[in-house]
Amino acid sequence: TDEQAIRDVVQALTFAWNNNDSPGWSAHLVEDVRYTVWNGQHAVGRETVTKAHAHLFETVYKDFRQAATVRWVRFIRDDVAAVQWDVADEETPDLPKVRPLAVLRKKNGRWLIEIFQNTPILPESDNN
Repeated sequence: TDEQAIRDVVQALTFAWNNNDSPGWSAHLVEDVRYTVWNGQHAVGRETVTKAHAHLFETVYKDFRQAATVRWVRFIRDDVAAVQWDVADEETPDLPKVRPLAVLRKKNGRWLIEIFQNTPILPESDNN
C-alpha cells in the first residue's frame, strides 16, 4: 500500500544513515528538495543535502546509529502525504532526540520527499 511505501522510505533513510550512505539517504529526495535541519539551517537541493550528509557522516555523526519510529502518515491527496517519525540514539544521550516531518509526493510510482523539517524534541514537550 502507499502507506507502507512511505513507511519504507523512513526505514530506508534510517538504513542509509546507519551505513553512512549519503547518496542512499538523498535517493529519497526530489531534486529541488527544501530541507531544514534540527538547528534551523536550511538547504535547497538534493546535491546540497548529499554533500552535507557526506560531511556529517565523516565527522559529527560518524558513530550515530538511528532508531526511527513512525508516529503517523497522513494523506493530503492520493499523490501527496506527510509523515512524522521520532529518531533517537540511546547510546549517545548528549545528542538531541528529533522528530522529522516530511512531505512526500508520488512520482512515477515512487514516494519522494519534497519538504523535510527536523525538530528537536524538548524534554517538557508533549510527546503524544
